Amino acid sequence: MVRKALLSVAVILVAIWATGKAQETEQSGGGALTLEEQAVQYKATVLLVLANRATSLPAESEPAVAVVVEEATQQLDACAAGLKVHQQLWQYKVCGSAVLQQGLNALSALQAANGASASV
Repeated sequence: MVRKALLSVAVILVAIWATGKAQETEQSGGGALTLEEQAVQYKATVLLVLANRATSLPAESEPAVAVVVEEATQQLDACAAGLKVHQQLWQYKVCGSAVLQQGLNALSALQAANGASASV
């Protein structure tokens, strides 16, 4: 329970730190993040959320979790390829959100299959 709470706090702190860094870059005259930098940041966030969710699964599920994360990584790369064509970050984030939802659903199915307790 404490581990889950600490991990949740860590995720929040990383998000706050990343936001602060982005604002700091803008204020220092470095300009806004490029589309590619924003995509990399969003991909890292999605993978971090999936990793956080995977902590509630038993160790025996690790190979299946690795498959889910690898599939999510490949799908996010496909989303990024679309970003290069369309140059619309919101489309990338919609695509990435769908990938995140699919990953979370897959991890929930793994958890149900293993009879593990549901996480909050």
